[in-house]
Amino acid sequence: MFSLIVCTVDRFDQLERLFGSLARQTLKTFEIILVDQNKDDRLSDLVERFASSFPIHHLRSGRGLSHARNNGIAKASGTYVCFPDDDCWYEPATLEIAARLFRENPALSIVTGRTLDADGKPSVSPTGDRSVEISRRTYLHCGNSNGIFVRRQTLCAIGGFDENLGVGSPSPFQSGEEADLLLRFVGAGQKLMYFPELIVHHDQVVSVIGTQQIERARKYGRGFGALLRKHDFSLPYVTYRIARPAIGWLVARFRFKADEAAFKRAWLKGIVEGYKAWPKWNGVDQSLRTES
Repeated sequence: MFSLIVCTVDRFDQLERLFGSLARQTLKTFEIILVDQNKDDRLSDLVERFASSFPIHHLRSGRGLSHARNNGIAKASGTYVCFPDDDCWYEPATLEIAARLFRENPALSIVTGRTLDADGKPSVSPTGDRSVEISRRTYLHCGNSNGIFVRRQTLCAIGGFDENLGVGSPSPFQSGEEADLLLRFVGAGQKLMYFPELIVHHDQVVSVIGTQQIERARKYGRGFGALLRKHDFSLPYVTYRIARPAIGWLVARFRFKADEAAFKRAWLKGIVEGYKAWPKWNGVDQSLRTES
């Protein structure tokens, strides 16, 4: 059985779309752990409407994506656990394919897939068309949290998400929690694999750069910088990851693309801030809490 940890806040229509796709799954042995971060009861009618289609355990949780997911993991009873966003949706055979991959590869603790939009184009993170073993070299190109499927027994042994990382965390590190999970499994000697035939759908992320996107880039950059420091990546690798946005910033400035330059600079600044702040978060990061 699969336990689907669905953390949600401020959404209804997209969650309804997800539930509709789950009602059409060819594999029926799953449960939904709905971790509700809303302050009102907007989801009550939706939960009641789909309760006859599949088991739904409706929990309440405070803000913070990693915190909410960990609350959901604590209530999960399935052999496998996965983490669909409240605005993604599954193909009819998504769970059946995941089950087959685990069955055919008993040594794997995690299988991941790719996230595509309705037209079949990559929509959240870059992934390839070939199966790849997940390692410290490939982890950024092997899917995102929507496409992570993990054996619950191993997840409980290694631990859930780091609550200092991810959207809504009380820390300044507003990303990196899913990559951190993969890297911790790799560091523990577990085997992980990416399979392109395992598909989850998600709309394209809006590509227009504005003030909100620039602010978010800095916050997400801090999470990535913290991830690099937490997992002790080599100096050449860290330099490469810093150089990429630095070059992008300079190229955008040269081309007089002000918004793109501001976005690249925010991401660059965030990485450096996160990398510097991670080891001494309790001491120096209080000033970052209130920054935009």
